[in-house]
Amino acid sequence: MKLLGEVLKENNMITDQQLGIALKEQKGTGELMGDVFVRLGIITRKDLAWAMARCSDLDYVDLRQTFIEPEAIKAVPSSLAKKYTLIPFALDGEKIRVAMDNPNNVVALDTLRQSTRKNIEVFASDYEGIMEAIEIYYAVGTTIEEEIDKNVKAALAGAVAEGETAPPVVRLVDLFLIKAIRDGATDIHITPEERITRVNFRVDGILRSETIFPRDIHIPIVTRIKVMSTLNIAESRLPQEGGLVYEFSGREIDVRTSTSPTDNGENIVMRVLDKANVILGLRHLGLNENGQKTVRRMAGKPHGIVLSAGPTGSGKTTTLYSMLKEINAMEKNILTIEDPIEYHLPLIKQTQVNEQSGLTFKEAIRHFLRQDPDIILVGEIRDLETAKIAFQAAMTGHLVFSTIHTNDAASTIARLLDLGVEPYLIPTCMRAVLAQRLIRKICPDCVEAYTPTDEEIENYGLQNWAGAGKTLKRGRGCPRCSNMGYRGRTGIFEIMEVTPAISNLITQRASADVLVEAAREEGMLTLRDDALRWALEGVTTLDEVFRIT
Repeated sequence: MKLLGEVLKENNMITDQQLGIALKEQKGTGELMGDVFVRLGIITRKDLAWAMARCSDLDYVDLRQTFIEPEAIKAVPSSLAKKYTLIPFALDGEKIRVAMDNPNNVVALDTLRQSTRKNIEVFASDYEGIMEAIEIYYAVGTTIEEEIDKNVKAALAGAVAEGETAPPVVRLVDLFLIKAIRDGATDIHITPEERITRVNFRVDGILRSETIFPRDIHIPIVTRIKVMSTLNIAESRLPQEGGLVYEFSGREIDVRTSTSPTDNGENIVMRVLDKANVILGLRHLGLNENGQKTVRRMAGKPHGIVLSAGPTGSGKTTTLYSMLKEINAMEKNILTIEDPIEYHLPLIKQTQVNEQSGLTFKEAIRHFLRQDPDIILVGEIRDLETAKIAFQAAMTGHLVFSTIHTNDAASTIARLLDLGVEPYLIPTCMRAVLAQRLIRKICPDCVEAYTPTDEEIENYGLQNWAGAGKTLKRGRGCPRCSNMGYRGRTGIFEIMEVTPAISNLITQRASADVLVEAAREEGMLTLRDDALRWALEGVTTLDEVFRIT
């Protein structure tokens, strides 16, 4: 049986330096090594579960990417699943497959054999994934869709649904949240129309229809959400913003609520921030090998500015957090100012913007400069004052990370000039701009090979593309991906380093087109180039490439 540290090192999940730091921490705290690695942010709980499975020569199963058979759930009592933190996910005759966070629990396995009278095939999985599956598949009972339908009928009848103690509207809102979390939705839209109310989820960047229910229960649902989000239930004529923390499967999920009046009633959008769906680390972002090397080099610079560019929801903050993970936070003083703090990072001092008390991005950076920082992360460059003080910090020996809302790397330079940043400051301080988008991946359960027709290649303008005439992949659509043909997303990147040639062009106020051409000559891949790489590797489709780029 291999040691945990050996497995992590063999798979390039930790460095010798990180192992040394963890050993030193363990001496002081007496924790298990795996817990030390997680607490320091070196690996995730999911990484730990995978590595522990390798240590024990067991297969690891990612429950969020696995179809869980209802018959398997029925074979194991919920009391056993909760007591021993396990979930049955497949039934094959006299054999049942079970995922456990502690596969070496002999008592649990013996109890399970006696209860089911079946052979047990054990798989390892992470605690959060198991608890989430227990919450969904045992707490809901049948399917979520059937539960929603049952509670809609009960709400219309003004009765409590059979087997429930909470009012049906309360249960209904809980079910929407549970289903959104299970499906990996980032937003829930509850939209009133003349005769119906429509519920849509945004999954993998696409808005999809989830359910429709009678207009009569729209107001009770709105009232319930307002109560949960600490909003004014008596105010329906003005937009409101609030939030709540939803406890699910042993973890807290942040939900931000926004209401807006329409001619049919109040429209509600709930942003679901599930930290379990975010995996930090450069190797998880979608960067190619050269891109990872470049970003690591940028993260190791002693001073300067690195910007992550893209629209809202393109993964900019995740990229910056992943860059911070590359830095030894025990040797560097890292300070962040964010609005809001999306994910809490170990060993890093994070501050939330509070404009009511005067703590803006600009004021926070000014204060940070008296806190002996090595690295400063600024949530967003929004205006000239914030940009100026960020560049000032970079000029005085600090490494500054920030985000900016622009379409691509070259237009970021134009945006900074439009804000009023002096042309000479940008080439002096800027180290690189990382423009990015999130692109949908083909569903692995329904993927099929195909060869695009000449007409399709011509319509896309790809006659000279290296992939023209080659076999590509697409998704047929299946229950696992809600017949979309896609499941999950990855990043596409455009990394423009500020080289001497690019610096000269910036000083001359060259156009974005000229900057792009010069950067491509130096080896930069544009967003479309990077997306086409994924299509050639069978990760995404040409349709998705051109939808995004």
